[in-house]
Amino acid sequence: MKIAGVVLAGGLSSRYGQPKMFELFAGQPLYKHSLIALQKNQLDPLIIATNAHLQQMFEQEDVQWIIEEQPHQGPLFALHHLMKANPDVEWFFVVASDMPYMNADFIEKMLSKINDEYDAIVPRQAQRDQPLAALYRRTALPKAQQLTEQNKRSMKVLLEQVRVCYVPFEDNCLTFININAQQDWSQTTKKESNNE
Repeated sequence: MKIAGVVLAGGLSSRYGQPKMFELFAGQPLYKHSLIALQKNQLDPLIIATNAHLQQMFEQEDVQWIIEEQPHQGPLFALHHLMKANPDVEWFFVVASDMPYMNADFIEKMLSKINDEYDAIVPRQAQRDQPLAALYRRTALPKAQQLTEQNKRSMKVLLEQVRVCYVPFEDNCLTFININAQQDWSQTTKKESNNE
């Protein structure tokens, strides 16, 4: 069974003011924390999904690139594009590029939940779903395609229409902290990381 590790890194970062995935945390660009966590679990292929403008700003990485033809269409469009571009991959572990505490142990725990009964495996913390740190199975592609054709952009809409395994996490788990605006750094013990 082929499981791809995907870093979603095509966002506008409009609230942040500059491309946040390149901000340094614990000596590494933010996106690297997600990429390293996936690498440590031997996921293959490793993919960075971004746009042509941002691609040139990444470090040289041994990954596949998915370049959005229409940038800034949102994660559901990106997932649909990923699945169509990788027909031999059964599961896609999709992780956002702005999560400083993303780590290999979290990835391993989620991978252990893979089951043929589900189309998606999504963490849940404090009654809040985390669709941008989740696994999506190829079986979700028809629904994803249908929704994108209807110009829907929300992962939540997809999750309402497929079979989902929700995995509970403790309220104090740092893994799901993400950086949307400059003030979000106040949530972090800045410059520390689980990947060190």
